[in-house]
Amino acid sequence: MDIIELALAYWRLKRWVDKAEVDKKLSAYNSLKKIENYLVTQGVQLIGYDGQSYDIGLPVSVADDDGFYDCDGAIIAQTIEPVILIDKKIVHYGIVTLKKENENR
Repeated sequence: MDIIELALAYWRLKRWVDKAEVDKKLSAYNSLKKIENYLVTQGVQLIGYDGQSYDIGLPVSVADDDGFYDCDGAIIAQTIEPVILIDKKIVHYGIVTLKKENENR
């Protein structure tokens, strides 16, 4: 497993733990903190864009681009995969889903 795969696995697991209704969340967060500390020491930064206005210049691809050929007023509904930077250089482009500005999803 390389550092990018580790960062993606960390991202997914943290999001799952954040949403999960399970006992022993604290021990999961302690383990996640150790992984996060390791990633930070390696110069890894994870960037999610949930809730932000979509801009064609963002380092992301759109997973559900149906109906978003005119992206004016589009909001990022969910970051499926984060943008990953290592030493401030993009090494992995993110994947997002969009919604229209007034749409609930």
